[in-house]
Amino acid sequence: MKNCFDTDSVPVTDVSSFERVLACSLGAEKSRAAVERLLERYGSFSTVFSATEEEICRIGGISENAAILIKLMAYTNSRRATENFEFGKEHSEVELREYITALFLGLSVETVYALFLDDSGRVIACEHVSEGTVNSSDVIPRKILECARRRKSKNIILAHNHPKGSASPSKDDVMTTGRLVNLFSSVGMRLHAHYVVADGEIGRVEAGMLYDPDYRG
Repeated sequence: MKNCFDTDSVPVTDVSSFERVLACSLGAEKSRAAVERLLERYGSFSTVFSATEEEICRIGGISENAAILIKLMAYTNSRRATENFEFGKEHSEVELREYITALFLGLSVETVYALFLDDSGRVIACEHVSEGTVNSSDVIPRKILECARRRKSKNIILAHNHPKGSASPSKDDVMTTGRLVNLFSSVGMRLHAHYVVADGEIGRVEAGMLYDPDYRG
C-alpha cells in the first residue's frame, strides 16, 4: 500500500506536499481546490493548522477525514521541529524563537508553556503549564514555580499563543507579565522573557511595555 503521508517531506509551507496529503482523502483534483479554499479563508498554513477540525470541515469540500489529516500534519511538523531541539546547549535567539513557535503549531486553544534555564542561560527543560488564557487564574504561577523547583531552575521563559489573534502582546499579557516578574523575583527567580505566538509569528513582551501606562496592545 502506498504511503501518501511521508512525515519527513511535508513542510508547513509546501503547497504541493499539502495537496498530496489531502489527496489521500479527497483525490488529487479535489485536494487542489480544497487547498486553494483553505488558504483563501485562513491566509496561511499556520492559521489553517490552528483551526479546529470542525472549523476546517466548514470549508466546502473538506471531509472529516481530510480535516483529521490536516491536524495530523500540523502535529507531525511540530514534533519534527521540537524533537530536534537540544536541551542543555546554548541556543541563539533565532533558534529559541523557532522552537517556541513550533511548540504551538496546530494548537486551537490558548496554551501556556514554560522553559527553564540553568545559571548559564541554557534551556534545560520545557513544560506544558496550562490550557486557557495566561491570566485566567493563579494556578499557572503556582505550577510554574513548582516546575522550576523540580527542575532546580531559577530562570524562566514563558510562552503562550493567540490561536485566532495577533502575535503582539495584549494589554492583559503585559499586565500579567509584570505580576509574574514581581512574583518570581520575590522568591529568588527571574522571568527572562514572555513570548506570544500567533499565525507562525512570535512576539515578545518588552520591558518598556511594562512601564507604559498607555499601552493598549
